Amino acid sequence: MKTDEARREAEAFLRDAFGLLEEDVRFEIEAEGDDGLYVNLAGNAFALPEERPVLAALEHLLRAVLYRKTGREFDVVLDANGSVKRRRAELIGFALSKAEEVVREKKRVRLNAMPAHERRVVHMTLADYPGVKTYSTGTGENRRVVMEPTDGVEPGQAPSPNEE
Repeated sequence: MKTDEARREAEAFLRDAFGLLEEDVRFEIEAEGDDGLYVNLAGNAFALPEERPVLAALEHLLRAVLYRKTGREFDVVLDANGSVKRRRAELIGFALSKAEEVVREKKRVRLNAMPAHERRVVHMTLADYPGVKTYSTGTGENRRVVMEPTDGVEPGQAPSPNEE
């Protein structure tokens, strides 16, 4: 299976990279579907928010290594001490509660602007939610998710302002 191969390659790359840096970092790798890996780094090496660009660069390198080694593109999420996983859980709960509101009140809800990976969580969460459709509007850092009833918005209902 390709995900197993990617997992082994990711483990080898991370072990070598942290060995070169002489960092004592533990990590867990989980498959996410057929083409995704979630990697959680545990320890103090990446605990500060200002280290997020380093994680993003490492995530980019890992994605490139996996492509070179397997010939396939993988969606890689590199997390530090579970912060991304916690944020995903928050977004899923928030999206579901707003979807209930959209169906109940038959109104459009616009969320605050958020990064692409967070918008994707909202879209994926609500992809099969009955009575709700989602789409993104805006550009760049102002891109946001909009949720609305599949059967349209009640006449006279103003769209909800930023909700998150």
